[in-house]
Amino acid sequence: MVPAASLRPDRWDALIVGYALLAALARPLTAPAVLAVAWPGVLLLMVRARRPVARPCEPLPGGAVATWATLAAAVAGWWLVAFTWGNDAEHPTLSLLLDPLFDTYPGRLAGWLAWLGAGRWLVTR
Repeated sequence: MVPAASLRPDRWDALIVGYALLAALARPLTAPAVLAVAWPGVLLLMVRARRPVARPCEPLPGGAVATWATLAAAVAGWWLVAFTWGNDAEHPTLSLLLDPLFDTYPGRLAGWLAWLGAGRWLVTR
């Protein structure tokens, strides 16, 4: 159960939204976009590295391992098939499917918010 106090937005949430608003201005596949992607990842890794581990890691239950292994195998299989057949409309890669979404500012903003939010969630666990 997550305490209600931890669900309230804080300064990190405001920073994530502000950064996403600015980073979404960068067009995909450009140097500014690459830098915009790299900086939050480096920052979140540094923040996580400075935090002490609250409790030792517990082994995952078998069901969780099977679920993640199945998901990883499905994504790897999709990637392998797309790589083998090529990146076209008949055999699209994930990036080709998401291109129409990330071609617009609102789509890039949604992607940034999802990516940064997931990163924040991971480093606070």
